[in-house]
Amino acid sequence: MFEINGHTKQLAILGYPVEHSFSPQMHNFISEKMGLNYVYTALEVSPDKLKDAIEGIRAMKFAGVNITAPHKYEVMKYIDEISEQARKFGSVNTVVNKCGKLVGYNTDADGFYRSLLHEGIEIKDRDVLIIGAGGASKPVCVLFSQIGAKSITLVNRTKEKAEELAEYIHTVCGYKISTTHCRNHYDVVINTTSAGMYPQLEECPLDDMSFIDKKTAVADMIYNPSETVFLKRAKKAGAKTINGLGMLIYQGIIAYELFTNIKLPENIFETVTKEVFSK
Repeated sequence: MFEINGHTKQLAILGYPVEHSFSPQMHNFISEKMGLNYVYTALEVSPDKLKDAIEGIRAMKFAGVNITAPHKYEVMKYIDEISEQARKFGSVNTVVNKCGKLVGYNTDADGFYRSLLHEGIEIKDRDVLIIGAGGASKPVCVLFSQIGAKSITLVNRTKEKAEELAEYIHTVCGYKISTTHCRNHYDVVINTTSAGMYPQLEECPLDDMSFIDKKTAVADMIYNPSETVFLKRAKKAGAKTINGLGMLIYQGIIAYELFTNIKLPENIFETVTKEVFSK
């Protein structure tokens, strides 16, 4: 372990709860690997204490913090500046302290997209089906519309919520999203819901997966368990499958680069995957 001293810069993740987070292991590993004097901790912050916590981050001169549930939206009220992309995404998961000015970013969608590209899954000019219209879906819909997906279909158990998000994407990005699942084939199918994650281990976000075959790439944002019922069913149908671990790692890498203003080596993803997550 690297030495912590009077020059050590502090980083943290703020959430409620937060003890399940893998971010401290990942960020501290990167700091040690790169020989950088940063230390990263997990801080449990209840919603009613978020404003105080953000002021504490400023007062104690933290280099930056990651933000996780349930604070990604509320934190936007308490920071000084928000990147244009994070504002479009409607949430912030990374706050960088720039000489006392707290600037918010969102690395989730870019991290997810990088994880897809790493597995050879492209979005540009592809027909994409996105399951879920919650907080995880919005940034992905924005980014994929910007990238130039051939089509995006958004389905949700409450169709009104899908229609509301589709209207938002059209207003902000000028891109029309369908909310009706009517294609016989999609190139990429993505689950952004919590169906299949503990304690909903037996749940699947789709009842009918007959349209999925060996020409389909199927991604789940869930990484624990490593293979959800959704992914198992997709794999059985012959589809290429990917879980959310790559997203977790890539969004952390992007955040670390924002915190330190240092470009990490290209092989850092493989190194973290192997040495932190033993994959």
